[in-house]
Amino acid sequence: MDILDNTLEEFVELFQGSTTYFGASKPLGQTRGRDGKQEFKHWVEPKPMTRENWLEHLKGETYYGSVPIRDDNTCSWGVIDVDRYNIQHKEVISVIRKRKYPLIPFRSKSNGLHLILFIDGVVAASTMRKKLIELASDLGVNDSTTDIYPAQDEVDLTPEDWDKKRKGNFVNLPYQKAHMTTRVCMDNDGNSIKLENLYKFISDYRLTPAEFKKLKIFQDDETKDYPPCVVNFMKNKVQKGEGRNDAMFNVAVLAKKINPDPVMYEDWTRTLMTKVCSEPLHPQELNNIFKGVENKEYAYKCKTSIARMHCSSSTCLRRKHGIGNNEALPEVGKLLKVNSYPEPYWILPIQGKSIRLSTKQLYQQQLLGEQLLNYDIVWRTLKPSKRDPDPYRDWLDELITNKQDMEGFNAGEEQEDVFNSRMTKFIEDVEDTTEFDQIDSGNIWKDESEMRFKLETFRSFMKKMGYNWNEKECTRFLEQGKALPKAKFKAIQTRHWVVKLPKQMEHKNKDVKFIKAKAAWEDN
Repeated sequence: MDILDNTLEEFVELFQGSTTYFGASKPLGQTRGRDGKQEFKHWVEPKPMTRENWLEHLKGETYYGSVPIRDDNTCSWGVIDVDRYNIQHKEVISVIRKRKYPLIPFRSKSNGLHLILFIDGVVAASTMRKKLIELASDLGVNDSTTDIYPAQDEVDLTPEDWDKKRKGNFVNLPYQKAHMTTRVCMDNDGNSIKLENLYKFISDYRLTPAEFKKLKIFQDDETKDYPPCVVNFMKNKVQKGEGRNDAMFNVAVLAKKINPDPVMYEDWTRTLMTKVCSEPLHPQELNNIFKGVENKEYAYKCKTSIARMHCSSSTCLRRKHGIGNNEALPEVGKLLKVNSYPEPYWILPIQGKSIRLSTKQLYQQQLLGEQLLNYDIVWRTLKPSKRDPDPYRDWLDELITNKQDMEGFNAGEEQEDVFNSRMTKFIEDVEDTTEFDQIDSGNIWKDESEMRFKLETFRSFMKKMGYNWNEKECTRFLEQGKALPKAKFKAIQTRHWVVKLPKQMEHKNKDVKFIKAKAAWEDN
């Protein structure tokens, strides 16, 4: 393992992110039904990665992930995570090198592709995220299976109320079990690069902050006013079976925006088809597209698969012939489901911000819009149409299909703390009695060691607390707290619950080591 010791410092330099916390994963020994992907349990370790942690990962003893966005909202690397298992690595690498993009390809654990941009220094996380979206759009991989890291523009990692803080998403590190792994960097021919040669290979593509600022997506003068999707259709050529009809619909919309005269925009569309499609459409298919564009409310089809692969909505909004504000779809990252106690919550990265949502807020479009407004994000309602009668449900289905499950922080301790807290508040809020038959009047009977009460009393208390739980939900909560149902006590027949008195609640600070790193512009 001398190689690991010798290369560890270089590996840490390349993949160092947040110094407050990191990600951890554990294989569950089973595969996901829809795509055969190995399933993992994921969680966050609220402490800095130590030298031993890095070594454990490289030795294959554990699975760790690093958070690209640092505690001062900068980063030294970013990732385009292409989660497609049939992707042709060599073809993508060839395109990257032809366009002279300084992206470094890594094979992911599921045979997908991580395209990483390394900085010799740091840049703002917001700038990195936007640049990676533009690159992913240009390469035609910016669809629902692709994630961008950093997923956030900023984080809040002050120690107080740690569990509620806006944290960055972590990325699984490469070279897990470095001496025999497929999670490796690939050279320009798609060959694996050994760990000891990694730093030298990356050094040839690593950018300084000044070079990063100059990194541009190639754009000629002729197409500078076109929406990015059409420009990228022309660059990459849409193959048969990839959605040529949807691509050509957007081309026809562009043509009509440039010149609404039917003869002119139809001729221009036919001419551009030779640049956009690998094979031309049948004349009848093209005529059907023209009929659709004749509708007064014609607009780009931004939600189609082929359009999303090449989409960069923030860029499109700035283009003369791009989308309008009322057409723009928000930039959304991978949905996280946090399995906390007593009920899960969701984290939705959107427009560079991490939004915490309840299940109800995620399920109902109006409630989602209200929550986003608290973060200065205006949600434009997805309205039904003949072509798509329930667009919000379709959008939500796609999010759920690609979601990632995360374990809540220290779930066992959290469960006990939440139960004790609720039961303490229950005792404080509801009048207690020493006469057991008074529990039928909504009181709590208690002695020095236990408390007894009716389910209806507890349910009314929870409703007062803002939880409109039904009997089943109340029962599940009490059972998880080790409360027991009883039918009789002191010769009195009445159905009720008994549980030990809650422990004296003590304020527990999470064991979080907070290290405030200096920003690049601060004096050393």
